[in-house]
Amino acid sequence: MILERAEITIKDGMMDEFLAVLTQKAIPLTQTFTGIKSFTALRGEEDGDNVMFLAEWDSLEAHLASRPEPAHARFRELVVPYVAGAKTTVHFHPVKSVKPV
Repeated sequence: MILERAEITIKDGMMDEFLAVLTQKAIPLTQTFTGIKSFTALRGEEDGDNVMFLAEWDSLEAHLASRPEPAHARFRELVVPYVAGAKTTVHFHPVKSVKPV
């Protein structure tokens, strides 16, 4: 399992439109990405112009294989017009997991 974290800043005054496009059009596309286990979008609490995507993938190879797929390309086409800036996307693998009793 690989967890991907991507953070973007949305252009001034475009958050409401972005969230509508994201929830109605972009997020549904993630369900068809090869190797994806889950996808979550979160809006910044301290900075409401920031959005973080967390995607859990079967593997880094699965994630890379999904990038040229039409659904993944369409996701980017929908999101990119709203992006003012982005942090470097990073990937993490588990060290140890525990579940509450």
